[in-house]
Amino acid sequence: MRLIVFDCDGTLVDSQQTIITATEAALSSHDFAAPDRRDILYAVGLPVDVAMRRHAPEATDDQIINMLDVYRETYQQLVQQDDRGQVMFPGMHEQIAQLGDMDETLLGIITMKSRRGLERVVDAYDIRKYFQVLKSADDGPGKPSPDLMLDAIAETGVTAEQALMVGDTSFDIMMAKAAGTRAIGVGWGYQTIDELEDSGADAIAETPEELNDLLSAFQPS
Repeated sequence: MRLIVFDCDGTLVDSQQTIITATEAALSSHDFAAPDRRDILYAVGLPVDVAMRRHAPEATDDQIINMLDVYRETYQQLVQQDDRGQVMFPGMHEQIAQLGDMDETLLGIITMKSRRGLERVVDAYDIRKYFQVLKSADDGPGKPSPDLMLDAIAETGVTAEQALMVGDTSFDIMMAKAAGTRAIGVGWGYQTIDELEDSGADAIAETPEELNDLLSAFQPS
């Protein structure tokens, strides 16, 4: 038995412009300057309130609360568009379907999206049926805390040695390592390969094809 857990934004789906636009709208609502694109994307993977505090450290608690409301409202408007504000990375749908049909393979998602946002993705791309566990920002302490990974392990009945995290940020890797699991970084997301390696990734996949090979090699006893 094995459990393979995926991050969502930057790993399964590309929602870069949606995140950037919503962040810029939130910050501008209180006249805070938005950081550059890279800084916004670097914070993807953190809980959104933590990311907003990082972008506007001088903001009051009330301002943060209001900016989060603006962020979520803007995000919701964008994902209602025809393109849903996000697209699944090429090759990932096929890979999830293939893994989901394998005996002795369980799948999960751990994301800092809201529960509603996560459910929108799995339903929009018809992949909910492949996952045994779905964890969102509404389910517990955010990355890089190991809590959600430990919960996923407990709920599926595997051991840490039988679990593997796949993600595009250092927060994914650090969460996995804190939970005692292996971790694969993907090179098409929001942080660099160097950052993924520095955070302790066991391997890096630069393409979905490379990820498929790495996952095929992950066969815990």
